[in-house]
Amino acid sequence: MGIKLSTEFIDKWRHIINDVEKTDIPTHLIDKVIIRLFDDDITNNIDKVHIISISQLKDDGITSDEIEGVINETLYELNDFIDSVDFFLDIDAVAQEVQPETDKILNNLSD
Repeated sequence: MGIKLSTEFIDKWRHIINDVEKTDIPTHLIDKVIIRLFDDDITNNIDKVHIISISQLKDDGITSDEIEGVINETLYELNDFIDSVDFFLDIDAVAQEVQPETDKILNNLSD
């Protein structure tokens, strides 16, 4: 179980994360994926929005490799109908991963 981070700490990281170009995101840092489909006659029998709750999959004990497989398979199956894909990061997970490295760098600067 992870350490609970303060609201101020999370807010500090939120603005940093929002400015980062996201092209390769480790699955353990993702909270959910929202896939929006084109709204046309071809997709009439398909839900217009698909949500993959990565946090729920992690809670269910699904491994990162399996989660990556779920995301890739879903994107492949819906590929012809996808309008947009949004990845929502788990701010707590990102902060916990990045903060120790940041602390090391800052400590080295003060030496």
